[in-house]
Amino acid sequence: MSFLEEFTSHLQSIDGRNGDVQFRHESVVVPALVRKQLLNALEKLRAIDPKKRLALASTTLVDSLNGNTSNPQARLATWQEQDRVVRFAKQLEKLLRDSFAQEASPLEVQELLCVAIERCNRVPSALSSEILTLELDRLSRIALSRVFETVTRHFELEPEIYANQIRAVRTTAGRTTLTSIGRVFLELMGRESIRWLLHVEAAQSIDFADPWRVSPEVAMALLDDAGAEFPALHDAEFPFQWRVLLRLESLGLIYVFPDSQKTTFSITPTGADLLAEIAQRRESPMSILSSSLIADMTLSATESATRRSSTGGTDSARSSTAAEATSRQARLVAHELRNTLVPVKTALNAMYRELLVGAPSEVLARRRDRIDRGMDATFRFIEQLVDLSNLAATPVQPFEPMTAIRDVLTSLEQETGYGFNAVLSPSLPPVSGHRARMVMALANILRNATQATLKGAAVIQVHAETVDAAKAIRITVEDNGPGVPEHMRRAIFDEGVSLRPGGSGLGLALVREVFEKEMKGLVACDASPLGGARFIVRIPVTGAEPL
Repeated sequence: MSFLEEFTSHLQSIDGRNGDVQFRHESVVVPALVRKQLLNALEKLRAIDPKKRLALASTTLVDSLNGNTSNPQARLATWQEQDRVVRFAKQLEKLLRDSFAQEASPLEVQELLCVAIERCNRVPSALSSEILTLELDRLSRIALSRVFETVTRHFELEPEIYANQIRAVRTTAGRTTLTSIGRVFLELMGRESIRWLLHVEAAQSIDFADPWRVSPEVAMALLDDAGAEFPALHDAEFPFQWRVLLRLESLGLIYVFPDSQKTTFSITPTGADLLAEIAQRRESPMSILSSSLIADMTLSATESATRRSSTGGTDSARSSTAAEATSRQARLVAHELRNTLVPVKTALNAMYRELLVGAPSEVLARRRDRIDRGMDATFRFIEQLVDLSNLAATPVQPFEPMTAIRDVLTSLEQETGYGFNAVLSPSLPPVSGHRARMVMALANILRNATQATLKGAAVIQVHAETVDAAKAIRITVEDNGPGVPEHMRRAIFDEGVSLRPGGSGLGLALVREVFEKEMKGLVACDASPLGGARFIVRIPVTGAEPL
């Protein structure tokens, strides 16, 4: 298997039962036992008459490396160099698990390894089945080639260690489980799974010499130095970490051309694209999510250690914050863009059909208004996103709610063509929060009202006033639509809950997040005297106690 396949298999085995088990097959390779098996095999070889040794057939790489000799001392030296026998056993064990020994017991696998080592050293040995013996020989040749064939084969990529190094797994009290990094990886495929690994590595890289993670500096150097000649991989002056190069080669991003004197490499087209993302530190949904998950994991570990230190006991990790916010933001973007672009798509499809039979000018006049409104709304949302991009670093500030409410009404009247009956107090005291987020949340309430009512017969009323002795403002939105069933009036603000066919259930979840979590207010749904729904928002004014 390739490194990516082995890494994937490792994570899948950990995730086998709700991500709460250790990997399916613990390695049975015990280095001391394998070395002893080699010594026993060579003792058996030594006991065979020298003339008969030469007559024993063998096609292994061990023979070619020793001039096809059957001399036990020469073979021992070859196997012991770079501890090849142990690495051969590890490679063969993986191959056996993918072949006929998938469900074999540890003892059975050890017996298979013993037979393989003997057969690789011209010692007469066989399994009970001739077919299985032939298969064992085939797998042994593959394992030998991985260990002996080139100067790079003694470098182990070790996906199990890599998984720990990039924090795709977590081991607590002897139990290994997947982290959010590992779970995201298993949801991706092909190029995207490789891109995820690179972004996770870059977000955690230590420096140029980090053997387990590609840093932006390493990615830039690889792109700049492709084709140049470097010392051999094992040379102390080789500038890159060999694990990095061979892992990238296994992932299909570069080609490494090593020999005993020098090393060169080239970049594949996929490697050029993905390494450029890392080298240039391009922000993307994937880079933001990886950074957020890592930040959450670091903060969680720090807080947990602090609490354990202060209490003398254990404490569960805190729930993620930055990563959840990133995920919610991504879903919100999809939700808003779909709301603005679906009507445009519907109008365009209708226009394409009508152009086949009608006059273009008449069709355009009939459909253009809706298309223009939808596109304008999309671009307004994109501009709003640009403004929101700095909110994470922007402190909460007081602002005038009246102008924010008027901006929402004006924008939605242009977008939907609906008219709103607004009754607003002459002046409202300032509130604290992010103005753009309040505008977006209030727009979601009003947009829901337009979607619940029939255009032309809709009655949508908006009231804004001070309450609680001017310590809070109250915004009320009512409509004459079908309303919200009483048993759903609390659940309607939960993420994923929607009464509208095809609805994502994200809009009102954002409303509660903004007004309650961010602005420390309250939001509720009730029945309206108009016959439909009434949404009530209460926000404390600046300086007042949270509601």
